[in-house]
Amino acid sequence: MTDAYLFLGTPNCGRRAVLADLIGGALEGETTLYIAAPERDAEAEKPLAGVPGLALRSWNFADDGNAIDLGEPHDAGDHAVFLTDGADDPVDQTEAFAALAKRLGWRVARVVTIVDCAFASAVPASAEWFAACIHFSDTVLLTRRENVSAKWINEFKAPYAKACFPCTFELVKKNRTENPARVLDGAPRRMSMIFDERDPIDDMEFDENNLPEEPFDLVSAPDPYFETTDSGARKIVIPFIGDLLDAYEKARGNAS
Repeated sequence: MTDAYLFLGTPNCGRRAVLADLIGGALEGETTLYIAAPERDAEAEKPLAGVPGLALRSWNFADDGNAIDLGEPHDAGDHAVFLTDGADDPVDQTEAFAALAKRLGWRVARVVTIVDCAFASAVPASAEWFAACIHFSDTVLLTRRENVSAKWINEFKAPYAKACFPCTFELVKKNRTENPARVLDGAPRRMSMIFDERDPIDDMEFDENNLPEEPFDLVSAPDPYFETTDSGARKIVIPFIGDLLDAYEKARGNAS
């Protein structure tokens, strides 16, 4: 069985360099890294060139926009690592990735969010966007911390600690983590259960004194980020990351 890993994060946050460290330090055997087509960048991918057993491929959304297209049939190998399009909606991409993993019989071993702390600290409105990513994540990697205070990092993590999120937070220094094997460990630590086999009856609160009088369908409750209104719109709307990135670049330009 192929183990699958999903990496969420904004564009240009150093995900490829971090992936080179993680894949080279923790994954044995053949690995395919699928990079969202809009994210392909030969210069940014140079750190991945020397990773043993690593093949790079592109992924796209299919023509209908709801499914992931991996191109021509091929063997992903022992590990399939997915890099999302950081400028697109992470919820849509996570939903499509979950469907792909189920269709191909992949075991989702880890979902990781990489947080660009310089961006997140400069654009407070990004907190809701990162919250959506972290909801699905087992591990959160905090990178680009050079000019960010420890106080801000503690404040960023505080809501998740208060809400008893099981995911772990790891610091990244010079694109490296302290323990790559721990980051990619396959034990689930995520709030969302979309990647898990779950009996719908587990979501129901029945006992001998609280039984339904009418027939009912056993359907698992949807993930809160996947719930939609009657019109098909998401009930939880997260900020458009493009606007936030534009605000960040404008602020950086004004500062310089």
